[in-house]
Amino acid sequence: MVPLGAECDGQWLTDNDGAEIAFGGLNLCLRDYARFGLLYLHEGRNLAGEQIVPRQWVQQSVTPAKDFLRPGRYKEQGQPNLGYGYQWWVPQGDEGEYMAVGVYGQFIYVNPTRRVVIAKTSAYARYNEDGTRMEYESLEAFRAIARNL
Repeated sequence: MVPLGAECDGQWLTDNDGAEIAFGGLNLCLRDYARFGLLYLHEGRNLAGEQIVPRQWVQQSVTPAKDFLRPGRYKEQGQPNLGYGYQWWVPQGDEGEYMAVGVYGQFIYVNPTRRVVIAKTSAYARYNEDGTRMEYESLEAFRAIARNL
């Protein structure tokens, strides 16, 4: 059994030499994206309670390490910019939220304070035109859901 408990065979996009592309390209089914979010919510422990990713790595990966990576340094589309960790985007706020964002609107949103994970798949064709706006709208929707659970 796979330590994450994945339901589907995942794939990672590779370059011409067969090496995984570091900046994205993780393809999973929706439930497995949610499991990945739960892995982070549980600080690296799978649903059986086994530590499969070091807790320190999880914490470091969702914490902007330098000032220029912190959220809220400037406005973007009228919103405080997102901070950045290791492939995780960090919104400004006091609930410790973070999210993985796919190029066409896929998301894994994690809110540790409210103990919420939301996975969203999308095929947002206009991402190159107004993807930033769509990301902020999605964040506001995730926050509304988390507040009302």
